[in-house]
Amino acid sequence: MNYWEQVRLDVIVRELLRDANDFTSLLFYFFSGLKPHIQRATSMILWSLWKSRNSKLWEGIDTPSPLIVQRAHNSLHEWCCLQRARQPNQNIHQDERWVKPPPSSLKCNVDRALFNNNTITGLNICFRNSSGTLHYGLSKYSLYTSPPSEAEALSLLEALTFPDNQGMEFVIFESDCKLVVDTIISTSTPSNEFGDIIYRCKTLLASHNNYSVFYVRRQANRVAHNIARASLSHPSPYLFFDVPDYVSPLIIAEMN
Repeated sequence: MNYWEQVRLDVIVRELLRDANDFTSLLFYFFSGLKPHIQRATSMILWSLWKSRNSKLWEGIDTPSPLIVQRAHNSLHEWCCLQRARQPNQNIHQDERWVKPPPSSLKCNVDRALFNNNTITGLNICFRNSSGTLHYGLSKYSLYTSPPSEAEALSLLEALTFPDNQGMEFVIFESDCKLVVDTIISTSTPSNEFGDIIYRCKTLLASHNNYSVFYVRRQANRVAHNIARASLSHPSPYLFFDVPDYVSPLIIAEMN
């Protein structure tokens, strides 16, 4: 009962336990009397309780009640952020091919590639000017085990910090990971490692008014994608000013 005391639902639960004839009726009446946002929180607490029950049954692990409630809170917060991230937003470039940036600005395309069962992360940061020619780029890889969303967010974070030391001012950043872009423009940030990376991205964007981030389709991010896939064939890190041979035809086509 102390789980429900922490979220101030203990009185309702006690009344239902006293009056309900069976579990199905109890659960139905419980949820029918709650406001929608309380229903979501309650669902997460029930899920967290079930998870703790399984941990106790199969692994002999006792979970303290504050941890059960906190886990439910964190999971609900992350779920809400992801739902908002899936909603349509204005930070989307719908073009199916790469588009040149405006004069006096640069466009930075970012992508990552995962190798060896996600234990190696390769990334590419590719800056191009208003004529479409390569300004310069960075290719690197690291031994880092992470979910794809974290790898994408780390790639964007690397891109945001890179021009800070290169004298760049007007930069448009493009990523083909919609979850990363949507979470960056969201007013909420998940309470996990992915959220920590997103928070650092948001901080950099807030301090650079001339930076902007957009989501693009994979077709419009092919140069960065192909270089990221080839990152293991380069030294790491590898700063390049000349177009790699394997993407030269693609860049020439996008310039025309």
